[in-house]
Parts: sequence; structure tokens; C-alpha cells
Amino acid sequence: MVTVRGSEKSVEARLRSGFLACSCGGSLRPWGHARLRRVATFAGLAEVRPRRGICRGCGRSHVLLPAWLLSRRRYAAPVIFAALALRAAGLKVTGAAARLRLPVPGRPGQCWSVPASTAGSWLSRFAGRAGQLRRELMRLLPLADPRARPVAAAGSAAGDALAALAAVTAGLRTRFAGLDTVTAHEVAAHLTGGMLLAPALPVLAGNTTLAAMAAVCSS
Repeated sequence: MVTVRGSEKSVEARLRSGFLACSCGGSLRPWGHARLRRVATFAGLAEVRPRRGICRGCGRSHVLLPAWLLSRRRYAAPVIFAALALRAAGLKVTGAAARLRLPVPGRPGQCWSVPASTAGSWLSRFAGRAGQLRRELMRLLPLADPRARPVAAAGSAAGDALAALAAVTAGLRTRFAGLDTVTAHEVAAHLTGGMLLAPALPVLAGNTTLAAMAAVCSS
């Protein structure tokens, strides 16, 4: 899995030019598409069919996952992160879910709320790994921002993890010109390979440098 920012045209151009890289360091070339996905967003229902690339070196194929998506989730990352932020602010699961109002397809002006059970599954999964996520983000923070100040405690494990993510995001925006508009959910998607809410949290990418992220996430 490789996360990408920018339009489909931009992703296609970078893929064909060899600017997208495999984890082994080899460049990717076009290799068809992944399956069609229907994703709920704050703007309505979106249909996405991610591009695939195959490494010219090791032969491994990758889904080029847009950075506003997470792996195997039917809701866009901004929706999921809104739920995380609301919970960290003190709302209960039902209250957070009720605040997530999404447009009803084909019915202008009408909205529906994310089911509490769905939002609860995101919040539970995130809370269970928030401590690990914060530790790894704090390990990466000096690489994103060598002058970063200590991150203040937010009052909960999930809040602390989101605060650490915000600090890493702010550092990347300042340090890399190509990331001056990157969002926290895009950073999380990139560092976890889209697997932030997967059954097992992967070791975060960028353990030696985050400079490559500017190329991967360039718009």
C-alpha cells in the first residue's frame, strides 16, 4: 500500500514518470486498478477506484491509496478523524456519532448521522492503540521538527495521540514546502500505510527520515 495525495491526473503522471516508490526503493509503474469503492464523505457518497502500481525492482504490486482514505473503511478519513476529535473533546460515543452529519444521496438538504456502533468501532480501535501511536509519533517528532517543543498532555490517551499527531503535522508543514497544506489524517494515513485502524497497527514509516514523504504526498 502506498498513500498518495493530489488528483487522479497528478497521481497518474507521477506513476508513469517513476516518481512513486516501492518500500524497497524501486520505482512503480502502472499495473491496473483496485476494486471500486463507495465511500461516505462530508460532501456525499464518493466512488473511488484506486490505481495500482508494480515495482520495477522487486515485482511487488501496491494499491495507490488516496491519503483521504484508510484501508478497508467505508467512510473517508476526515469523517473518522472528526469522530476521534469529538471523543477526545469529551463527547460520548453516541454524541460524537450524532454530530457526524453526512448528505443523503439524491436528497439535497437532507443528512444522516453515522451509526453509533460504527463510530464506536473506530473509537474503540483507536483508543486501544493510542498509547503505542503516541510513543511512535513522539519518536518521529524530532525528525519532522528538530525544534519541536514538548507536547502538552491532553487528558486522555486518545487525546494525547491526536496532540502528538498534530505536532508532527505542524512540523512537516513548516519543514517541507511540498507538505505546507498536509492534514493530520493524511499524515496518519501515510505513516501507517493506510492501516491506522487495521487489526494490528504497523510500525510507523519514517524511522530514519520523513523527507521522502514530501515526494509521496506531493500534490
